[in-house]
Amino acid sequence: MKNVYISLFSISIALMSFSCSDDLLDTEPLDKYTEQDVWSDANLAQGFIYNTYNSVLPELLVNPEDPDPKGGGAGNDDFTDNTVLVNANKVALDLIDPFYDAGWAKNNSYYFYGNAPLGLKAPIKQNSFEVIRDCNLIIEKVAASEGIPENIKPKLIAQGKMLRALIYYSKARLFGKYVIVDKVLTPQDDLKLPRTETIKETYDFIIKDLQEAALDLPIANNAEVGELTKGAAYAMLAEIALHGAAYIESGKQDYYSISKKASEDLFTLGYALDPNYGELFNDYDRALNSSEIILGLYTNIDATLCVLTPMQRIVPNMEVAKTEGTPKLNESFLGWTTAMPSTDLIDDYLVTDTDGVAKRWDETSYYQDFEMNGGFLSDAIYNEHRDARFFASIVQDSSQLFTNTVTTRIGGNMHYAQSTKGTGASTISGYFIRKGIYDIEGYKAVNFTNYHQVITRLGRAYLNYAEVMLRMNDAETAVQYINKTRAQHGKLPELMAGMTLDQVWDWYKIERRVELFFENDRYWSLLRWGKEAGGGVIPELNDKEYSFFEISADGKSFESKPVVLKPGNQKKRFSTRRYLFPVPENERILNEKLDQNPGW
Repeated sequence: MKNVYISLFSISIALMSFSCSDDLLDTEPLDKYTEQDVWSDANLAQGFIYNTYNSVLPELLVNPEDPDPKGGGAGNDDFTDNTVLVNANKVALDLIDPFYDAGWAKNNSYYFYGNAPLGLKAPIKQNSFEVIRDCNLIIEKVAASEGIPENIKPKLIAQGKMLRALIYYSKARLFGKYVIVDKVLTPQDDLKLPRTETIKETYDFIIKDLQEAALDLPIANNAEVGELTKGAAYAMLAEIALHGAAYIESGKQDYYSISKKASEDLFTLGYALDPNYGELFNDYDRALNSSEIILGLYTNIDATLCVLTPMQRIVPNMEVAKTEGTPKLNESFLGWTTAMPSTDLIDDYLVTDTDGVAKRWDETSYYQDFEMNGGFLSDAIYNEHRDARFFASIVQDSSQLFTNTVTTRIGGNMHYAQSTKGTGASTISGYFIRKGIYDIEGYKAVNFTNYHQVITRLGRAYLNYAEVMLRMNDAETAVQYINKTRAQHGKLPELMAGMTLDQVWDWYKIERRVELFFENDRYWSLLRWGKEAGGGVIPELNDKEYSFFEISADGKSFESKPVVLKPGNQKKRFSTRRYLFPVPENERILNEKLDQNPGW
């Protein structure tokens, strides 16, 4: 099965990569094409559409106002209890507040170019309404074209509608109500437009576009690499309807039904869970050919430095000559180490006990035996009975990272006290993130690499379906779909039938957390669950206390200590107004028709 992916490099030269019957691309530079040329030729129109992909899809992974455009903030769990942060910066101290407008009308295209490191260009921030205009141009110009064959038009228009739906979802997820622009505006139009009357009106617009797009998009087997597909439309429709149901003013059950049907339509299309969970995120070639990935972003080695990827902020910064710990490192690796997995997250990677029941590590007979009889801690808590996703996602004491055996214990080569670079170069939780790190020899910011990020995949779709079935009070079906990822990816025993709805909810939330760690899910799921529960303060996002899991030098004991690095750096604050971001005041001054979200 071909997979849906977008290459940020290949898109930038997409117009040059198509062959045209009149060989125009061989004879004229791109800036010589007129608007009429583009909308008279199917290949040129498709090139324009691919460029629009590059303006839309990154927004599903990172907000344009996030301080780290390579995948920080909400995108990779910084705002949640999944990570602890090294530096007492604005993100850690106040999180959302310093970036409160969250990109109301901004779009961070080409976001992998980051904050201009190493002399590279800074990120290009477009106006989001320019991107929406591009989507409307696709829909209108293709429909009116006299040069594009009629049998090709539906697929091109469907891509325009899906792209429009996705850029609007990026905004609806942040602001609820947004300004609907469903046509190409002219100078004669009133450009001071209000937000929709209700949140539901915004989500209805998104859902309608996706439903219509799904009809004319190809299935993955018939799609060119780099194109949106029917499967991608169904997967996003299911998730968007599920998320929107928590926010809309009425029609919640209808949205659950939409999500349920879209999921079931997706499941008929031939996708399958990948048996190698780790390589889904850490291996480029595996991801390109995986039957599980439905939609992803891929960057080509010819245009991608390590510093331009999320790896840079999670790879440790350690040099052979600057650590006194043992064993001696084989190679240096020079990332930035700005975020680590929290011990709270670690606890949710379960262990299959001798009685065949999956439990937290400190509840198992292995750990009880360790407490009574001693031995090596790793045998009790890092044994082969641990959720397989733990080893695919987390770097723990005495595990491999690149060509090194890394040790986070006292006296270890990755213990903060052993580094002459100081605490900021090592972990403050006792763990590092592995998920999303490619095996690169001699990792440096200036190394070139292929890279990919997963936007949606079948494992995520299964969990979305489980959640909507729980909302529809069907615990039995929910358990069946929780078990799919739990057994295949986690190698854990299946949950038993017959549990109460509340019991299944508890297991579901653990499963979703570990299955989708570092995939731009935790923050949004916590918001969705909080809204469904009445819209109160979300404990997981508010004033969490974090621990440092420190193992003794001999590996036979440990101490759990409060994280103390810089005053206040771990305070993640949440108030009920943060279920939605505010409409920036400067936008409201310019357009008096814009109302404000509650609490702001």
